[in-house]
Order: sequence, then structure tokens, then C-alpha cells
Amino acid sequence: MYNLLVVDDEKYAVEAILNCIDWPSIGVTGLFSAYGVNAAKEKLLAEPIDIIVCDIEMPGSNGLELLGWVNEHKPDTVTIFFTGHANFAYAQQALQLGSFDYLLKPVKHKQIAEVVSRACEKLRQERDKRHYTERYEKYAKLWETQKPLLWEKFWQDVLGARVIMTEEKLGQVIEAYGLPVAAGTRVRPILLSVEEFREAFSERDEEILEYALLKSAEEMFLDRSPGCVIRDAGGILFVLLYEDEAAMTLHDLSAVCQAYVEASSKYFYCRLSCYVGEADTIGDLPGTYHALLEMEQSNVNETEAVLLLRDHGFVHGGARQTREAVAIDWAEWTVLFESGKKSELLERLNAAFKELAAQPVTQESLEAVYYFLLHMLYHVSHRKGWSAKEVIGGKLLSGESSATRTLARLKSWAERLLTAGMDYFSQHEGDHHANIEKVKKYIQTHIRDVNREDLAAHVYLNSAYLSRLFKKETGISLMDYIILAKINQAKILLTETSQKISDIGETLGYENFSYFGKIFKKTVGISPYEYRKRYQGIVG
Repeated sequence: MYNLLVVDDEKYAVEAILNCIDWPSIGVTGLFSAYGVNAAKEKLLAEPIDIIVCDIEMPGSNGLELLGWVNEHKPDTVTIFFTGHANFAYAQQALQLGSFDYLLKPVKHKQIAEVVSRACEKLRQERDKRHYTERYEKYAKLWETQKPLLWEKFWQDVLGARVIMTEEKLGQVIEAYGLPVAAGTRVRPILLSVEEFREAFSERDEEILEYALLKSAEEMFLDRSPGCVIRDAGGILFVLLYEDEAAMTLHDLSAVCQAYVEASSKYFYCRLSCYVGEADTIGDLPGTYHALLEMEQSNVNETEAVLLLRDHGFVHGGARQTREAVAIDWAEWTVLFESGKKSELLERLNAAFKELAAQPVTQESLEAVYYFLLHMLYHVSHRKGWSAKEVIGGKLLSGESSATRTLARLKSWAERLLTAGMDYFSQHEGDHHANIEKVKKYIQTHIRDVNREDLAAHVYLNSAYLSRLFKKETGISLMDYIILAKINQAKILLTETSQKISDIGETLGYENFSYFGKIFKKTVGISPYEYRKRYQGIVG
């Protein structure tokens, strides 16, 4: 609905226009009047006027001068002129100034209504267009802000092989998401493994510091190479560098990694290692990704190091596209493998090899199945918290050249791989629980000096991997559990002994009394002194 202002120095003419037309029927609900240019300006400043119907010839300032003022101060307002003189110069000037229409007196009310109705339609279209533009800009801005999340989701799907990226699908996703890569881009993944925070931070504090680590990685790695920094589905930080002719040499990249390790130690209170993978096509990234996870999990000796995948003999099993060679349902096979449905999975395997045998067998088709099964092993092993090497042994894991010589050899290798994997999962189902219990017991007996490095060494695991495993198995972060164990011990000492509070803090590894008090109050809700005063003689 629109507001209309009628401007004329003749009062009867204004009233006739206002009173003799059914304005609501054409979309006008607000009616205003002015008997001169100055009065019109005042009304325009005071009211939200959409349309002006104005006489050109008026004493003093005329309608054309009013239109010039309107163009400057109220540019969205539509102006319609009428005049008693058929002067082409007037009409030309009015049109040049942008008037909507120009009517000659005497003007029939029906004619005015028709012109104002068209003006209302023009305003409606302009408002719709403006609202569309505003909405588009709003969602365009939202799209831009959400792009990093969409890109992260894309890379998570790629690394986890949740989506098999055929060349056609990859091209579609790149275009839809506006990804700054091409289908043939080679990507180098770097795993950033947080091994230990040097102070006893809470889970929330660690999350804040890990966000700072992510932003710092963006600054240091992406300053010299295009790419992105993401978290994988398990929350592990990865740098993905999009390599081209100007890509950093391994020597330069190692130097950046070393600088990042040192900066993380200096500014973010943590020990961190970088695991550098080989540059690979997007379709082959899952193999490198799992090899990096395997490499990190197997590293129990080196800390704050820069480690290259090529130097450590890990199998690089690319996620080759198997669907062109044989119909294999990735999701179904993975579920069967993970749940230990041995007979059902081996049945699927036999059917797949019958299909392979019915077509010309090529080296590429044999390798496609080999890498598919190897990738499935890596994927499920890491989901369950095991090293693939532990699960099936190094011999089966590195048997590509032998396994892919013939269809019969590949089938034999596949049966042994799947059987060994499912047997291991079944036999070691409770091992993680046993390790977690060992960790908990170690924390209780070494409450003063306990840290992640010692805990990891105690159960022969990589410290970063142990932290993830502990959280997965218990639902609480390792550092939060350590803090809770310390505070629970502090409660016992506060209520059952007369030790000085500062001595209790020192007994638990808090040499700074103020820091001990802060941690205690944050965990319990009251200070150590208040806790002792409230509960001594009651508890125990």
C-alpha cells in the first residue's frame, strides 16, 4: 500500500483529486496535500510519500524545481505532473528530470487513477526487485561465510571416502561449492598432531588453543601455497596444499613445518608434530590420509618432529575407483567388515570375483579391487582405534606386487585380509578398555607428575592418538580426567587431613597456590578453604 501527495496552489483542485477517486482500489491508502512547493517539501520530510501528483505552474517555485529537490532528497518517490499548457519544453524538461508521466489539463479523474495505478505497479516491481536483491545479497554473504564449512565437509567426505568421487561428480561438486581447485589438482595433506599441552588445560581451553593452532596454520602454510586447513571427521587438524608449478619444495615445506612446530610450542603451550604426505590426486587422497594416520599412531618415540611419509615406508593405498571395474557397494562392505559378518562379506567377495572373471582382466582392474579393500581396512581399523599393521600384519599390508599378479592371487589375498581383520577385531574387542583402565590406574598412582607423554609411553601408544582414544572410550578428555582425579584427591586431603592447603596443592603438582585455588573453584564451585570449612569432619 502506498502514500500519495497532491500538490497544487488551487485548493479546490487538490480536494477534487483526493475526494473523487477510489484510491484504496488502486493500492493508495495514505492521502496528503500541499498548496505549494515549500509545503510539499515539509510534507515529504515529515511523511513517507511514495507518489506525488503535482501541478507544474505554481506561484514562486514550480513543480519542476520540486522534482529536482525530490530527486536529490527522496529519489525513490515517483512524480506525476499535470499542467494547463501544452508546452513541449515543459514536457521535455519533466521527462529529462525523471517524472513518471505528464498529463494535460483538464485531466479526467479516471485518467489520473490509471496513471497512479501504473505508478503503484512500478513501485511494487521496484520494491520486489530491491527485496530480492537484498535477500540475494544477504544469502550471498551467508554463502561466503559458510563456504569454509562447506569446503571442510567436502574434504571430510573425500578423506573418509564417504563419497566415491568419480571425475564427473568431482567436477559437479567443485562447481557447486565454488571450490578453488580443478578435478586434476594434486593435493598434499599434512597431519598436525597435538601430542601434549604443557599445562593442565580444561577441554574447553584446549579447544580454544586448537582453534588458535588452526588459524596459525592458515597463516604460516597458506601464505606460500594455496590450500586450506580443516579438521577431519575425528577432529584432527590437516593442512591440504593445492600443488601447482609454484609449489614449495619438500625442503621449504619442511622448514615451514619446523617453524610451525616451534611457534606452537612457544605461543600455544603444546608439543606438536607434522606428518607430511605425498601430493596426490583428489580421488587418491584417502590412501595417503590413512597412511598418515597409521604413521602418527605408530610413532611412539619421536616428538615435536617433522616426519615425511616417503621416508617411513608406509603403504600408500590410493582410493582408486573400483566401480568401473566391478560393482562393489562401499557402504555395505564396510558395515559387514566392521560388524564381523564374515560369511556375508566373503559371499559378496565371491560374487565380485565372479563378475571380474566374466570380463577381460586388466592390471588396472586388479589394482582397483586391491586398493579398495586396503582402504576399507585402514578406514575400519582407525574407526575401531587400531593400527592396520597391528590388525593384519606387515606382510599382508605390503603385498601389492604379489597380490595383483593374477585374479586368483588377488582373491586369495583378499580372503586372508578380510578374515584376519575380522578375527583381530573379534579377539581384541576389550583391549581398548584394558588400556584405558591401565591409564586410569597410572594416573592415580602418579597423581603429582602425570602427563600425556608418560601415559602414552605406559601403554605403548602415540600420545595424540591416546588422547583421542580416551575421549572416544570415556566421553571425557584425558586432561579433564587428570584434573578431576587431582581435585578428587584434593577433596580427600582437605577433609581427612590437617595439611596446609598450599601443601595439598603442591602434593598434587600445583606449585602455584593461586592456580590450584582457581582450578579447584572452577571444578568444584567453591574455594579449597570454603570446601574444608564446609565438609571437614563430615566427609569420611
